[in-house]
Amino acid sequence: MTSKTSISQILLAVAIAYFAYALLSFSQKIPNLINAIDRATPHIVTIVEEVELVRAEVTHVRALVDTQVPAILMQINNTLPLVEQALAQSEQYSEQLPELWQHLDKIELQIDSFQKDIPEVLERVDAVVRISEVAMSELAMWRPHSKQYLAAIDNSREDIPQYLTRIESIVIDAKTLGKEASSGLVSGFFKGVISLPFEVVAGLTGIIDSTSRSAKYLTSKDITMMQEKVLSLLASNTKKQSFWQNDESGNRGKILKEAKFTRKEQICHRLVFNNHFKGQQETLKKVMCKGDEDLWQVM
Repeated sequence: MTSKTSISQILLAVAIAYFAYALLSFSQKIPNLINAIDRATPHIVTIVEEVELVRAEVTHVRALVDTQVPAILMQINNTLPLVEQALAQSEQYSEQLPELWQHLDKIELQIDSFQKDIPEVLERVDAVVRISEVAMSELAMWRPHSKQYLAAIDNSREDIPQYLTRIESIVIDAKTLGKEASSGLVSGFFKGVISLPFEVVAGLTGIIDSTSRSAKYLTSKDITMMQEKVLSLLASNTKKQSFWQNDESGNRGKILKEAKFTRKEQICHRLVFNNHFKGQQETLKKVMCKGDEDLWQVM
């Protein structure tokens, strides 16, 4: 019993001694702690002042937020329909995506097929190029001949009026030719020499001015052919022009008929004569009117 008590007293004494040592150590550090607190006091004051400033700023910010929050909320409310619309459109797009993927798959298949066909297409292009080169070489060979063909075409164009003249000589109106041989109209018709009766010629003698170059260079057969063409042209309601050409003299011309008009109760036409002779050209104008017995005469 005595031994247990002594051990407890010893332990208590040790604890008291340790506590006393701790108090001594703490008391020794108190001056340093006081010095640290003294040094930190100015900083603490500054921190407190800054905290006050922060609080004032926070108060100001809160006031601004309180004033702006309604406007922000209103903008959010106005934006919500747009957001809902965008979401709806995105849903529609998402629904169309599978079909779009299918189209893309088809396009990829077509591209693959086209890539497979590219070598064959290139071969065809090469063949076309070779054919083009052959065609160009042939065109180069034919180019000199084409000039000859164009020259022949130009010559044929010059011969067309002569062909028309010969055709018109065969289909002269019956009023001009007549039916009786005694009138002298059909003498040598198929030989290209057609004479007109005196009463008809009398009205046509003035189609060539006596002072003109045409009167100087045109032959009697040229003038006879012109008279025949004038009568044929005036007798037609559809023809507007007529050609004549004399192979013997080499002279030729074109006769234009203008619109019909009335003068002194007579039907009239203005005729324009374009005569070509001896490398020269002359234009004459005459008015022809239908008089008694339906005969045309120069006015």
